[in-house]
Amino acid sequence: METLLAFAIAFLVTLACVWRYLKKLTHGRHQSGPAGAAVAVETRPCPRCSGPVAQGAAFCPSCGAPMALWSVQSAVESSGKGAEPGALRPVVNATLCIGCGSCIEACPEKGTLALVGGKAILAHPERCKAHASCVSACPTSGISMSADGAFRTLRVPKVSQNFETNVPGLFIVGELGGMGLIKTSINEGRLVADHLVQRLQAQGPAPDGAWDVIIVGAGPAGLSASLTLHHHEFRYLTLEQGEVASTIRNYPRHKFLMAEPLEMPLYGNLYIADGTKEALLEVWETIIANTGVQIRTNEKVESVMREEASGLLKVRTSEGEHRARFVVLAIGKRGTPRKLGVVGENQSHVAYRLIEADSYDGDSLLLVGGGDSAIEAALGLAKGGRNRVTLVHRGSSFDRARERNRTRLEEAEAEARIEVCRNARVKEIGKRTALVEADGVQKEVAADYVFIFAGGESPEDFLCRSGVEIVEKAVVA
Repeated sequence: METLLAFAIAFLVTLACVWRYLKKLTHGRHQSGPAGAAVAVETRPCPRCSGPVAQGAAFCPSCGAPMALWSVQSAVESSGKGAEPGALRPVVNATLCIGCGSCIEACPEKGTLALVGGKAILAHPERCKAHASCVSACPTSGISMSADGAFRTLRVPKVSQNFETNVPGLFIVGELGGMGLIKTSINEGRLVADHLVQRLQAQGPAPDGAWDVIIVGAGPAGLSASLTLHHHEFRYLTLEQGEVASTIRNYPRHKFLMAEPLEMPLYGNLYIADGTKEALLEVWETIIANTGVQIRTNEKVESVMREEASGLLKVRTSEGEHRARFVVLAIGKRGTPRKLGVVGENQSHVAYRLIEADSYDGDSLLLVGGGDSAIEAALGLAKGGRNRVTLVHRGSSFDRARERNRTRLEEAEAEARIEVCRNARVKEIGKRTALVEADGVQKEVAADYVFIFAGGESPEDFLCRSGVEIVEKAVVA
């Protein structure tokens, strides 16, 4: 009897806690004052349904849309003018920091930053003059500038609450818009598609030879938008510059966080229990195969321009030209990486940047490149002798890298923490090995994971050619 009573009490306490939490997330216009009387609470319209949402609420009580989707759009633009020197300070994301020390070397004010426990910290804030050299020098984008620790500054395309740019009919969703989480990207893609469905239904059929919508990119945001338009039977064209699911294959993370399920259009709940890239890739391919969504692969978009005569958007690609009433850009913010063009490069264990070096332990890692990014990533992965690291460089010397990095690489090579292959090229990438040719001699190198640092094209250049305005925004950290 006592056990049953204790269980009942515990159940009631848990139920009360859950109720209070849900009420906090979705509270409406009013809340009780000290005497129990209803007092007004400031609200704002939901960008999706225009219903009232209380300030600070996580979700819209009417349509359930998460307010975090509009955190970048609603942020204040940062002009960069009028701030006193030293008002901004660097903020280091410890998760992204690989302890390479590039920020320390780049900072003109010596001693401002320091390495403590293998991570960069702001050791002397009073010395900082807000040059932001450390931000540019960080190979993993792990540093941002902050005013009093309350904001971080992002350089992002200027978009409306509906994710439409200053170019009418051109939308941007996903990582390129400033929010790179898988869940956020999927929700953004669906919201934009829902918005376009309403506009398309009001406009009627598209002109002959034109698509209703062209989606650029088949990652989380692009696939979500494509599935929604596919469900409503509109004429859409989804273009992917690589193979199907190449966006997932090129994810730089060994593992990622997906703490809860989310709804994928035409598929249902999407949840990856172990958080691995390989598991997500399998689900991605299943979604594409089972829903019948159409994706045109190996067609790179080169420009998007509005035609004044027809009012349509003209999309120029590597294969020709297409026209549409609307275009949704769902591409990553890291740009188009330069590939090696070798067999096996499209496998899931090949990436073009490094995030969270600490998640690799006891692995054989092959890195390709001769610049600072490749060297710093190799040094971070080899730290403490946790991994077997091989660095392949097509040249005989690392002239493009900073002197400090060259010195540290020579030390790591002398201590056998990194094997350096000079005058070498990767000929083929297998499941756990890679074929490397150096000075005319081929050898097999162990490679559980491969990282390619061969440069690439910035997405900002592409956006500027398309007429999209870029702004800096101070976003709540």
